[in-house]
Amino acid sequence: MRFKEQVTNNRSIIESFLSLSILNGLNLLLPLVTLPYLLRVIGPEKYGIYSFVYVIIQYLLLLSSYGFNFSATKQVSQYRDNINEVSRIYIGVITARLLLTFIGLILFSLISFYVLKSKEEFNVFEMGVGIVLGDIFIPVWLFQGMEKMRYLTLVNVISKIVFTILIFFVIISPEDYKYIILLNSLGYVAAGICSTIIVKRFFKINFFIPSWNDIWFQLRDGFHVFGSTLSMNLYRNSNIFILGLFANDASVGIYSAAEKLIKALQGILSPVAEALFPHLGYKFQKNKDVKDSVRQLNRFIRPYAVLLFFLFLLVLIFAPFLSNILLGKSFFDSIPLIRIMSLVIVVGGLNYVLGIVGLINLNKQSLFFRNVIISGVIGILVMLFLVHSLTFYAGAISMVLSELILFILCTRSLYLIGR
Repeated sequence: MRFKEQVTNNRSIIESFLSLSILNGLNLLLPLVTLPYLLRVIGPEKYGIYSFVYVIIQYLLLLSSYGFNFSATKQVSQYRDNINEVSRIYIGVITARLLLTFIGLILFSLISFYVLKSKEEFNVFEMGVGIVLGDIFIPVWLFQGMEKMRYLTLVNVISKIVFTILIFFVIISPEDYKYIILLNSLGYVAAGICSTIIVKRFFKINFFIPSWNDIWFQLRDGFHVFGSTLSMNLYRNSNIFILGLFANDASVGIYSAAEKLIKALQGILSPVAEALFPHLGYKFQKNKDVKDSVRQLNRFIRPYAVLLFFLFLLVLIFAPFLSNILLGKSFFDSIPLIRIMSLVIVVGGLNYVLGIVGLINLNKQSLFFRNVIISGVIGILVMLFLVHSLTFYAGAISMVLSELILFILCTRSLYLIGR
């Protein structure tokens, strides 16, 4: 009976965990199906060009996402019982994202001639703009804040499976590499359309023209989180960007493949922490004792760290097998990169819990922002200093060092808050 009560009391977090597990399992499984095929068909050089342009798209996506995936999630989780307030949040965030995307596209058009090396790269970039536009209308923050992640899972299952199937029909020669990003765009746009239908039909969101105050509130509320996520993603994505500027396309492709594999493997355990974010956000708001909130967080960190460490050991040991099976013989040089970056599975996973689940839910966004800025700047400087002599090894070293510094800073911050 006690077990049944526990399940009933924690039904929302269990549902979020299961939905996120399915989603992350999909994000792990489908690249394992398509990545070996793609890398063998297009090779390191073409994959390097695709990865370089895709990182630029990610920068635009980062500007468009702002800090909403965390700030808006927290707002929705706090007002989930008030549909009018949730509607205001939804419309305000969507409009703010459209505005930010428009600004981002204008700014990039002014510097594109200095960043993109050829007309071919510019054409690939144009095909990828649909990723940003489609993502605007996929309100992860709404589904997560309402703890209704099954809708996000449904949307992603449909779009990603269609994308995966099309890969094998469209990408049949090295020159077809430019269509990979186009297929990504189509998937995002389809997911955005499906999400909008779900939001209107199942969440009963009211559509209206927002006031400037609603838009400005969202921009102001998400600013510190945006600064943190911007800094974090800048140093995480900057390695590919810097390699694209100073190294050849093949080096970019080898590093990108190794990094993509590590990020996919991180997704195995990330649903646990992601499901906890809105759940603890709601609890922390009700609990006025900050020290008790930190203790609640610590009870989760210990077993989670054990799971992360076990996954790290598996990747470290089986790196040659993973590289050979998933990336192919042309990517043999990625093996040491996978081993170096396997540390990111542990420290990166813990940083999400310490920084996002912990500091942001405790309303310490500015503190987390400062920590990320420090670690991010150090990582980029190390990358710039080492890239000429170590090429893609510089990227692996920079990524691990940045995550370690961020881990130390976030651990210290929570210790000072909870003592």
